[in-house]
Amino acid sequence: MKKIIKALFFTFGVILILFISAVLIVNVYLFDVKLDKDKLVNLDRTINFYDKNGVLIAEKSNGICVSDLTKINNYTKNAFVSIEDKRFYSHNGVDYKSMLRAIKNNFKNLSIKEGGSTISQQLIKNTHLTSEKTIKRKLSEIKLARNLERKYTKDEILEMYLNTIYFGNNAYGITNASKLYFNKNTKDLTINESAILAGMIKAPSIYAPNKNLDKCNKRKNLVLNEMLNQGFITKEEYNENVNKNVLDEVKNVDIEYDYIYLTSNYMDQTLKLYPYSKESLNIYTFYDSSLQKILKEAILNFNNYNCEKTAVLMNNKGQIEAYFSTCGDVNRQIGSVIKPILVYAPAIEENVVTSVTPILDEKTDFSGYTPSNYNDKYYGYITVKESLAKSSNVCSVKLLNYLSVDKAKEYINKTDINLSENDNSLALALGATENGAKLTNLTACYNIFSNKGIYKSPTTISSIKNDSLSFNNTIKTERVINEDTAHIMNDMLNGVVQSGTAKKLLFSDLTLYAKTGTVGNKKGNTDAYVISYDADYTLGVWFGSKNNAVYMDNTITGGNVPCFVAKSIWEKIYANKTQNEMFTSDSVIKVMLDKESFENNHTLVLADDVSPKRCVFEGLLKISTIPKTKSTKFTNPIIQNPKTSVKNYCYCIELCQIEHINALIYKIENNKKYKVFDTRNGEYIYNEKLKPNSTYEFIVVPYYDDGKVVYYGKEMLLDKIKSPSIELDDWWDDKL
Repeated sequence: MKKIIKALFFTFGVILILFISAVLIVNVYLFDVKLDKDKLVNLDRTINFYDKNGVLIAEKSNGICVSDLTKINNYTKNAFVSIEDKRFYSHNGVDYKSMLRAIKNNFKNLSIKEGGSTISQQLIKNTHLTSEKTIKRKLSEIKLARNLERKYTKDEILEMYLNTIYFGNNAYGITNASKLYFNKNTKDLTINESAILAGMIKAPSIYAPNKNLDKCNKRKNLVLNEMLNQGFITKEEYNENVNKNVLDEVKNVDIEYDYIYLTSNYMDQTLKLYPYSKESLNIYTFYDSSLQKILKEAILNFNNYNCEKTAVLMNNKGQIEAYFSTCGDVNRQIGSVIKPILVYAPAIEENVVTSVTPILDEKTDFSGYTPSNYNDKYYGYITVKESLAKSSNVCSVKLLNYLSVDKAKEYINKTDINLSENDNSLALALGATENGAKLTNLTACYNIFSNKGIYKSPTTISSIKNDSLSFNNTIKTERVINEDTAHIMNDMLNGVVQSGTAKKLLFSDLTLYAKTGTVGNKKGNTDAYVISYDADYTLGVWFGSKNNAVYMDNTITGGNVPCFVAKSIWEKIYANKTQNEMFTSDSVIKVMLDKESFENNHTLVLADDVSPKRCVFEGLLKISTIPKTKSTKFTNPIIQNPKTSVKNYCYCIELCQIEHINALIYKIENNKKYKVFDTRNGEYIYNEKLKPNSTYEFIVVPYYDDGKVVYYGKEMLLDKIKSPSIELDDWWDDKL
């Protein structure tokens, strides 16, 4: 028994020593981490926005209005406590139970998605720390939160917290948010309005009412449910508010669109790049006021269309120089604009097909999935390039089927298009995704083709600076395809403009590359896109409904109204300057292919060097994919299986000739050769009555005349005959 007691004392002593040592080590490790009162209470700041030339374009000063907690009603305070920190009034700054639950969930999901942070910890993080997920930052957060609780009351902490939260649209603090979204003072907020504000702070870019009404409403109802469970509202109050639509509460946030872009979109990205958002900052952007004016005017010229509209213009480095929208950069269903990125480029990169591979465009069943082309129109055997120009749904699904969904997703995952785990069907080839995508991210994908196969994430911020900071933004880049594939895709996407769905962009002497897309049903269309580009710029234009509340007419497709908008923008961009040429790849060459082999046999054969123009078609191919077989039907012409027959002393010759191939027919008599016919004149039959008791022999010589040189094929000896010694009334083939 004594031994057991000694062992227990020894074990307890070791644990105590280890605990004290850990505490000492952490305190030494965090020695320089101090609570700064000024950071908690000094909320004034100035944010200046500069364009790409360093010219001041917007300024926000003294951006946070402070509300005393006594002027914030209990509904509002309780809404935030219920959803953010239900044990706020009982813990000492750190909720270890929530923290352990977060650790358990993170371990279960093999990720760091939950932090278990209390309101006190969030206040510290918002005012003292960065958003980086490191052990030191978390330990610093815990230490400072504990110190915060020792120096301030719960109400003081809650007041500071509510005055420093970011609510989106450059609104910091509960007062600014109340004014922006409801045009109210904080003391006048309703239960429903309080729940909306409390719910949106998790991610204002997703849950703000002017971003996504549906998600905002679901998040609001979650807050109401937590308030009910925690006794902050009655069952009657819950029932009354859970059925209220967000639109019934939210005022029309009437902020000038340009201003939203500068102060909201820019600030959202600033916070991602540099979380010290409470400091005064100088934000340098890629904004170009002249290009912004072009986009804005182009969109507003089509205000007679009852739908939302967005246009984004970026250079091939992913830098957004102009952006105009009536609804913000929302996630929408993608449609056919995904085809070049997800299907065609990967299929060509993997050498599954070339741009001129024959592909059969016909109604096809893919194990129960039967896609239809627009207006149920099918084209038979066409090239892969033609299938993209015509935006054939069947061909796109075929290519994805050849390639495999998993392989295609490997390519798209290198961009900022976020496919879900459920996006695994062949319908993905037509842009049918669970989450959709933002126009800016879709537009950036097309920079892959102008940027020699390299993807660059879209960005608005060049650098962030103040007296103590100089931060330069590094744009995310990743190679998606090789340069030769990018060159071929440029040729294919120029084909969409030359003869495909984007032919309304075929104007003046500008060389453009584009793809259109339309999403809808018999009720109407919900999305219409065109994404076009050249060597320097990429332009995305979208018309649609951000929440499917309004159907456009079925006549509004990506190939018409958005193309008209894009056309007007491109015309003005190059009104006074010259367009640069697109790059080319040395490993891609132009070859001429035999049209007859493609049309009749559905095979790729190099054309004869002297083929007439109408017998060939052009293909742009990687050197490694050039066909090995070459036609010689013009340099060495032949006639297949000539037929002969005799009827009543007439010797008949039937020739099956290839177009442009002619033949000379010679008669050999008494060992002498006489030219008797030239089929170029349209005669195909030798029709001279034979003499009795005579021997006849004929030779056919095929030839091709290109106007400069005559190319002769091998002589072909036809059947040799001898006529009867006497003239018969009826002499047929069996007398040969």
